[in-house]
Amino acid sequence: MQNVPLFPLHTVLYPHGRLPLRIFEPRYVDMVSECMKTGTGFGVCLIKHGAETGPAATCFNTGTYAEIIDFSRQENGLLTITIQGKRRFKVLQTEVRNDNLLTGDIDWTDSDEAGDNPEDYRPLRELYLHIVNNYETLYSHEDHEAVSPALLSYRLAEFLPIDNSARQEILETDAVENRLELIRTRLMSLEIEFDSAGSGAQ
Repeated sequence: MQNVPLFPLHTVLYPHGRLPLRIFEPRYVDMVSECMKTGTGFGVCLIKHGAETGPAATCFNTGTYAEIIDFSRQENGLLTITIQGKRRFKVLQTEVRNDNLLTGDIDWTDSDEAGDNPEDYRPLRELYLHIVNNYETLYSHEDHEAVSPALLSYRLAEFLPIDNSARQEILETDAVENRLELIRTRLMSLEIEFDSAGSGAQ
């Protein structure tokens, strides 16, 4: 068990995913400063009730631990950071500090990252390659040909036009195979066609 600061957001961050953020509230400015000093990260959780600003929001219990990989301060004093998701966790209990920062005791829930033979997911892999080669620039530095089943599940969940409740359901699903099956179902509901022979999408 570990205690970490929590950042409630109206978005879902996945392991290996990147997210740019603008930081202006004092509680989060202090949190980022402390993380930079200590080389630690914080948890990102989807908001269930409440807002990103003001009183501490109520969050879903499954989130992603993130580390700061880029940091800058604009002329107006606003902080901009880019974070990268590392590991999934389950929140056991939360506490709101005097400065209104939400913290939580967490346990890690990422023991399933191996997955089966990548060939079992070739149609989804083809769709992923079509997206990153034609539209996506955030991960242009990566070797997309070597994508693992676990990373494939997270990236497709991030890229697809689905709502946050669907994204959260995928994050909360432990087995790689089950996450990919959820994505297959979502693709069918979106009427997105994909196969293993062509570009992967139409």
